[in-house]
Amino acid sequence: MLIDMGLRVIAPDCLGYGRTDAPEDISLYSHKQCADDIKELALQLGADKIIVGGHDWGAAFAYRVALWYPDLVTHLFTVCVPYSPPTKKYYPLEDFVATVAPHFAYQLQLKSGDLEPVIRTEDDIKKFLSALYGGRTEKGEVAFDAGLGILLDKMFEVQPSKLLSEEGADSWEPQELDYYGKEFSRTGIRGPLNWYRTREVNHKEELAILDRRITAPVLFIQALRDAALPAHLGKGMTKTIPHLTYKQVNTSHWALWEKPKEVNEMIAWWLEEVVFTDPRLFKL
Repeated sequence: MLIDMGLRVIAPDCLGYGRTDAPEDISLYSHKQCADDIKELALQLGADKIIVGGHDWGAAFAYRVALWYPDLVTHLFTVCVPYSPPTKKYYPLEDFVATVAPHFAYQLQLKSGDLEPVIRTEDDIKKFLSALYGGRTEKGEVAFDAGLGILLDKMFEVQPSKLLSEEGADSWEPQELDYYGKEFSRTGIRGPLNWYRTREVNHKEELAILDRRITAPVLFIQALRDAALPAHLGKGMTKTIPHLTYKQVNTSHWALWEKPKEVNEMIAWWLEEVVFTDPRLFKL
């Protein structure tokens, strides 16, 4: 869709995912370090202005690229994850879950280090991904709870998630799941889970940009049935992002898999109505 609209599209993997490196040093996964990577990538590609888009960690990271490099990012679109500005005070995740966001308790498990010894093989990773993407056991039981994390007693019984499968002539074929399993098994899940371990290093680095605001136009698409990110979380974004377009889609967290056509239509509309009509727009 984006290419058809005349845009040049670059889709880099986040550090630790896909075919990137998966270093052990947590500081290399900080939003500042990874924003530096995007800046350098843009430089190498000859792009002095970019539109940034992302979902999940990609969305959280997109906001930070815009904060760290406001002269680089002209516009951004994000799905599911609302913007949270830098704060002067540090809130450990444990305190944040206990007092403000019990729906983030799953992140305590993901950052704990308890999962890496258990989820090691390609088959383990496929079970892990199926659990995250709403897969169920033969008894219809889920294997993920936002308030708990991965339910390991259910995970190894979970069936392939249909969100990561394609409907064939006779059955659902988990082609996408097979691909993800192979890609994740290159370096394991430690790299991706390191993103959940960067809260403190992100905070320390962002003390340098407490006074910055995202002034670029932003499209935020919120999933109304996201168990980890309840819909009310996005409603305050108009106070921190002055040029916000706010849309909603009736899906769980996996909006781009559940309703790709609807999400793409929202992005295409925003590009046509906001981005391509922006007089500040340079050639991308």
